[in-house]
Amino acid sequence: MNRTVINSLVLSATVIYFAVILLFVEARLHEGIQERLEWIKTTGTTAFIFNVLVVFMLFLILLGITNRYLVSLVTTNLVILFLAIMSYYKFEFLAEYLYPWDLFLYNNVINLLPNLYEEVDVTRLIVLSGVILAVLVAVVVFIRLRKPPRLVRFSKWSRAGMVVAGLLVLSAFVFYRSFPVIDEAFEKRFGVFNQPWNQNNNYKVNGFFVTFLFNTQSAIVIPPQGYGEKKINRISDEIMGAQTAEGTGDNSQTEQPNIIIIMNEAFWDPTLLSEDITFSQDPMPAVRKEQSGWLLSPEFGGGTANVEFEVLTGFTNTFIPSGSVPYQQYITQDLPALPAYLKGIGYKTLAVHPYPKWFWNRELVYGHLGFDDFIDIDRFDNPEYTGPYVSDAEVTQEIIRNIESTDEPLFTYAITMQNHTSYNAGRYEEEKISSQGGNLSDRMRNILDVYTQGVLDADAAFAELTAYLENSEEPTIVVFFGDHMPTLGLDYQVYKEAGYVPSGSGEAGWELEDTFNMRRTPLVFWNNFGAAQPEIETLSASFVAHHALDMAGIKKPPFYSFLKQMEGVMPGFTSDVKSAPDGSLYLVTPDDVDPLREQYMQIQYDILFGEQYSREKLFGVTK
Repeated sequence: MNRTVINSLVLSATVIYFAVILLFVEARLHEGIQERLEWIKTTGTTAFIFNVLVVFMLFLILLGITNRYLVSLVTTNLVILFLAIMSYYKFEFLAEYLYPWDLFLYNNVINLLPNLYEEVDVTRLIVLSGVILAVLVAVVVFIRLRKPPRLVRFSKWSRAGMVVAGLLVLSAFVFYRSFPVIDEAFEKRFGVFNQPWNQNNNYKVNGFFVTFLFNTQSAIVIPPQGYGEKKINRISDEIMGAQTAEGTGDNSQTEQPNIIIIMNEAFWDPTLLSEDITFSQDPMPAVRKEQSGWLLSPEFGGGTANVEFEVLTGFTNTFIPSGSVPYQQYITQDLPALPAYLKGIGYKTLAVHPYPKWFWNRELVYGHLGFDDFIDIDRFDNPEYTGPYVSDAEVTQEIIRNIESTDEPLFTYAITMQNHTSYNAGRYEEEKISSQGGNLSDRMRNILDVYTQGVLDADAAFAELTAYLENSEEPTIVVFFGDHMPTLGLDYQVYKEAGYVPSGSGEAGWELEDTFNMRRTPLVFWNNFGAAQPEIETLSASFVAHHALDMAGIKKPPFYSFLKQMEGVMPGFTSDVKSAPDGSLYLVTPDDVDPLREQYMQIQYDILFGEQYSREKLFGVTK
């Protein structure tokens, strides 16, 4: 038989073999054969094919390098088995699948070994490992002694083609975000896209190996040039010197005030859509009255955890790979974040979110950030729902309950849920606000009106909280902002029909100003004891905390003074758009700001990924 035909038949059989193996792997990692077969027949057909493709490409790379079919097949099977077993046991213990960055967290694996020994049938595991090892040894001995004829043989050029093809395909899955054409093809043509906000569902709908590769790019963080103890110490000394000259706050408050930060879901001012669109009433009168300026969010339509990351740490998503979620990937140790600092000076630190605690990995992350307590949906007592989610009014009541029940000064970080997408007609029993005018289709009008009702309710909840605090003897600061602008229709349809951004597919034709306008949400700094409110045009989420500390009269660690310095030259600082104090917009950091940007990047890398050389000097916290 012709060698080409033999090669083709063997490779075709190998594809079928991998499909069968992956079906059983998927079944073991999820809900069994029947569930996975149904997934393959319905929503997961393309995703399953892509998973087989990923594994086959790995095999082709090995085959191209070694020109040994059995060696390549066995090695590929070992990779499949290793990753599947790791993911299976991780899910058993932590209820989440294996991520690429887990492979670098060997300390976590070592810490889990005692639990693994107690919970796992070790005898069964040893026997299984022994069987696998015996099979491998038998295969090697057979090949060495009998030297059977090779199943396949390829020329050097064919093997080179295998390696190149395999690397290109795998790279497409790993680096798809860097190539918009590939990203768009995955999502729009094949219906396969990364869902980092819910990784368990991500692995379920996309399959293990596709999702694992999708997440890989986010695991790659390269140290900034020159990073090391000497450089970090020099930067720290410069910042501490600048802080000494400026001052750090005078602790002028005789009583430490409560600090409440409310990150309101998708809160924005819909009256900005168009002068032609009017509303039956002002959707945000209380917030408008107290508004201090605008928050420049690093996200649009989602990615709440990334906004939260910036507010609570003072760090920025600008310095990490696009598409990363620090809560899911990078926060694996205690950080000198805002809650940890306030806890160190006598505050009780509380997080409130009426949604399951596993979402965005908050349950684990909040402990690393310094929160004493986390009230999630399971801790709300018979909460009031407005639409599908717990109402903003209920979150306000939870905040008030904790103020009244806490003797020490209280830091509260509250995240609301009521106005979370989607905004379909019939969501609310009664809509108290409606829009008129503009060039909106009926469906987009319904979406806008449902969303605006949520804004109205959020504003009323804010008004209720400030009214309560005005009559309270406890000095209290309230910081209120939207985490990001809302998704109003697919492909920005409401915004485009209203003329808020240019029409056309996606963001085609957008100027930098359009991106800027799609990232800004209302921002309020309020207090009940007469402290001056900052006047802010635009402020990145990373710079919120130092304003709250200034309003509270709390002495700031040097890092927060550095953030104030950074804000002074670049108050809006995100990956997509940057703004200067005079309102000028930039995509790339201007040269005159670059030295501060470099210091910022070095500090962030040091704390998140490095040796934390700056922890004590800049954050006032020892390791």
